[in-house]
Amino acid sequence: MGFTAQSGFVGFKTQTAQGTYLDPGAVSPNQGVFVRTRTGNLGIQRDLLIPDAEIGGNRDVSTAELGPVSFVGQYSFYPRMDSLPTLLQAALGVSVDTAVGTGTTLVGTHTINTTDTLPWLSVEEQIGNGLEVYNYTDTKVNAFGLSVVAKGYLEGTADLVAIRQTAGNTGTILANRGFDTSPQLVGTNVSVTFGGVTLPALELKFDIKNNLEVSDERLGSLYLGSVTEKRREITCTFKIRPTSNTLLRQAGYGTSAATAPGGSPTPGAVVIAMNTWEVIGTTVTTYSLTITAPVAIIKPHKVSP
Repeated sequence: MGFTAQSGFVGFKTQTAQGTYLDPGAVSPNQGVFVRTRTGNLGIQRDLLIPDAEIGGNRDVSTAELGPVSFVGQYSFYPRMDSLPTLLQAALGVSVDTAVGTGTTLVGTHTINTTDTLPWLSVEEQIGNGLEVYNYTDTKVNAFGLSVVAKGYLEGTADLVAIRQTAGNTGTILANRGFDTSPQLVGTNVSVTFGGVTLPALELKFDIKNNLEVSDERLGSLYLGSVTEKRREITCTFKIRPTSNTLLRQAGYGTSAATAPGGSPTPGAVVIAMNTWEVIGTTVTTYSLTITAPVAIIKPHKVSP
C-alpha cells in the first residue's frame, strides 16, 4: 500500500533557546502554528564518504562511511494571516505583538523588524499518513518569498535549514493541530507603491535571502556546529504596464528628470499592502499585511514591446 500525502502535516514553533525542542502541538495557549502546504518537506543532506583507490588494493570499493548531517528543504504554501507572522519573524528577526478586544472581537497586530540574529524554530513534520514523523530542533529560515499575479492567489515559499532531526515520534493528534484556516489573499487586494506612487503592477515577487552558512561541520561531531547568518538580501520584482517614462529614467539615469545617465541612483520607499475580503471575527477589520522597505533602489531595466 502507499501513503497519502494529504494526510501529512507540518507545524512550527519559535524556540526560546537553541537546543531545546518546543512542541508545536502543545496544548493551547502554548501551541505553535500548523500550515497547510502545497509541496515540500525537510530532508536529510549527507555525503557517503568513499575512500580513493589504494595501491595494493583491488578494483572494488573497500568500505564507506557516512559524513556530517544537516537537514534542508523548501515548503510552498498559500500564506494565511494567523500563521504568517511566525514565518516572517523567523525570516526577519523580531516581532512586537499587541492585541485589542477579546473572543470574536480580538484583533492582533504583529510588527516585525530585522535583526542580525534570527530566531530558532522547532518543526514537527508528518510524512503522509504514517510513513514517518520527524521532529526538528534548531531550525532557521534561509529564504522566504511571496508572489502574486493579478488574477491569482498569494503564494509563499520558505527554505529551511535544521541542525537536528529525530524520527519515530508520535504525531500531534488532529484536535491539537492548530491549522491556520484564516482567509487567503488574492491579487485584486494587493498594491505596490514606490516613493509614494502606486505602480501599475501586473504581478510581483518579494524575496528575503538570509544566506545562511550551512557548512559548519566540525571534527568529532555528526552535526553542524551552528547556522550563521550572512548578508541579508531583500528584493522585490514587479512586472508593470508603463504609463510614463518616470521609472525607466530613474532606474537607468538615476533620477526621473534626467535626460542622460548620471552616477547616483535615487532611493525611495517600497510599500506592499494587501488585505483579505473577509473580516476578523465579528469586527469590521480585514486581515492585512503591509511590507515596508524604507530605502530601495530600482535596478536598471529595459522595456519590452
